Amino acid sequence: MYLRFFIFFSLLLVVSCSDTEFTAGLENRLIAIIDMAPEEYGSKVNFTSDEDVSGCFDHEYVVLDKWTDGSLDSTYYTIKFEAKDYFKSENNCNDYGLYVTEQEDIMHRIEITAYVNELSENMYIEGSRFSNHPAYATNRIGVYYKLERDSDGDDNGGLGIEYYGYDAELDIAELDLANGLISGSFNATLYRATDAPSTFMGVNNFSGQVDLFNPVTNDLVEDSDGDGFGDYHFVDSIRIEDCVFQKVTVFNNISN
Repeated sequence: MYLRFFIFFSLLLVVSCSDTEFTAGLENRLIAIIDMAPEEYGSKVNFTSDEDVSGCFDHEYVVLDKWTDGSLDSTYYTIKFEAKDYFKSENNCNDYGLYVTEQEDIMHRIEITAYVNELSENMYIEGSRFSNHPAYATNRIGVYYKLERDSDGDDNGGLGIEYYGYDAELDIAELDLANGLISGSFNATLYRATDAPSTFMGVNNFSGQVDLFNPVTNDLVEDSDGDGFGDYHFVDSIRIEDCVFQKVTVFNNISN
């Protein structure tokens, strides 16, 4: 009995102490959990980018670009992720509609843009809701999520629901420019930008007091009490959690 217990404990210790590794089933894909209501357990939506197979578009990729105004000290790079999850059953367009699975009607997509001064094989990039604040780090990430259709097939009159955010962490474990591949992990908090009824999945309107957030139109979170900080307790937020991407295709637009 003691021998069996010792063997079991040894195996448990080996598994617990080993590094977390990506699995082959995630190759060339981006997966995540979208927590539509962080305060309520169970309000979560799966995101798995659609498989790149014959006849289907590549629904996950990264674009690298280099930007400068001509001076040597103003060059920076953007790392832009784009991923779509439109087809649930087998996560590709060929098998859409052949099965009826949980969250079958959901269509959504994610865009992540990170700004860095230089590129390396391994990078940790942290964002902030502050773009220029003496007490907080300057933002380096912009995130966009759109729920185009919810689990009931509702598309909010064709508008869907858009969310934006800067509170994010991007950990690039491998940037392989030679083979055009990238792997790593990501998480973020986003805030709703689109009007929608409370019947739409994940929407909380706080008795009509919700403050929408859309930096594209310069519609930022208001500071109604004048303390110098946006009143984020009036925003409707979601979380992108447990996001993992492995060997996703990289399009390198940086000139040699």
